[in-house]
Amino acid sequence: MSKMNLNTDLQSAETFSIKLKDLSKGVDRILERWTGENRPTKLTLLNDLAAAISPGSNWGALKAKQTQRAHPKTGQNTSFIPAINRSAKEIPARLAEMKNTGNGVDLAYLVEEIRPLFAMRHAGDPIIGLELSVVEGNGYSEASIYAKLILNRGDAIGIAEAYASDLEPVVAQLVYNAIQNLNSIELYPTLAQNACSALRIVVGPFDCVLSIPEFYGRTPDESHASQGVRVLLDEGDTPSVTDLDLALRLLSAVAPHLGQKQFMEHGSVRFRLSQPLMQVWEPIGFTAPDLLDDRPMFWIPDGEYWAHEGDNYLLDHNIWTYSTLGEPLDLALALINIDDPDVYLRVALTPMPKRSQRSGQRQENWRGGFHRDFQVLRIREGEPTQELRLDAETKKRFEAGFLGWAMHEGHEVIDDRTLARTEALIPRDLRRASQHLLQVEAIMNGVDPRDKELLRGFRA
Repeated sequence: MSKMNLNTDLQSAETFSIKLKDLSKGVDRILERWTGENRPTKLTLLNDLAAAISPGSNWGALKAKQTQRAHPKTGQNTSFIPAINRSAKEIPARLAEMKNTGNGVDLAYLVEEIRPLFAMRHAGDPIIGLELSVVEGNGYSEASIYAKLILNRGDAIGIAEAYASDLEPVVAQLVYNAIQNLNSIELYPTLAQNACSALRIVVGPFDCVLSIPEFYGRTPDESHASQGVRVLLDEGDTPSVTDLDLALRLLSAVAPHLGQKQFMEHGSVRFRLSQPLMQVWEPIGFTAPDLLDDRPMFWIPDGEYWAHEGDNYLLDHNIWTYSTLGEPLDLALALINIDDPDVYLRVALTPMPKRSQRSGQRQENWRGGFHRDFQVLRIREGEPTQELRLDAETKKRFEAGFLGWAMHEGHEVIDDRTLARTEALIPRDLRRASQHLLQVEAIMNGVDPRDKELLRGFRA
């Protein structure tokens, strides 16, 4: 059999150019065919490719390098973004990664498609940003059809409604294309964690997206950074210092013009970056159930399998299956600056107590108990399960807040594991009960969780 000779010695002039977007789609096709337990995540493969193409870079850094080469800041209206007022009220802005849903539209694509807008003018004024909005559907996010242009009007910020009849055709096309792209990006986790029904979305001549929660009533405490403004990035992306500076400058300038009371009352604001806790997860040898989703799952010892609510074993042993432990888990994690959404509580549960026939009042432990030794796990598809590992002081505050609010809400903390009848995996509650953050924080600071009268005074 003759051996086929392939010419692999390409000259430098024959070097192939490739769009990173096309490379990403190629990885999607590879993963569609890759089955088995050792299937890597898309980000793992992309980071490996990035390191091979540009040693020392991850995927986000490689995308940033390509963007900077392809889109120099010259020609953009960046010089019209006002400088930050250093004496203004300082407000935190949290960096937050967004998962790619795999539908071909991510934040980088949204930013790339809208970029030409920020070299244009409207009615003679430079366009320096675009304000969009996202509202909550029934468990999903939906982009509003209304948009506003952010303009520089003689060193002052101007806002113009983006009505198609008032726009140049190319401007109208860019704006409504951005609305369609935004509608393809799932922002519900951001909506839910901010405990609001709408988000203002600001894009500009930079490689990130700004998200501002819209509160119609109560405004969260400024010390709770996870409840405020977020700088959104695709998972694995690394923004440049220049992009972050431009983004925060634009946001600081435009915030007082958004009509939101949390900014208007200050007159002038400036945003600073706030980082969540990141390096706190370590792999463990636990395999998550195949059917794990956003509902609690319970271990059925009789048949040695995991099940959702409704299994006869759970009914026979009087297990509280509408678990509210996801709420104290979320609140306590938020107060120690952990934003990861794919978090589950692995915990042993005891039955609910039998109701007293003499009193119509609920017992303090009416929802049943759980064992004090629990685990907090991060479970992501295609990745090893990881356990939360905290330093001693942070762990003490987290456990005080979690255990305390669980007891406040009708759970009992037990020390005797033989009383447990099942084990549960309970997801972090993504719909944050932010009105209770100050109460949980008070418990962390030493307030008795059973003193409901005192805690009522801390409710936001």
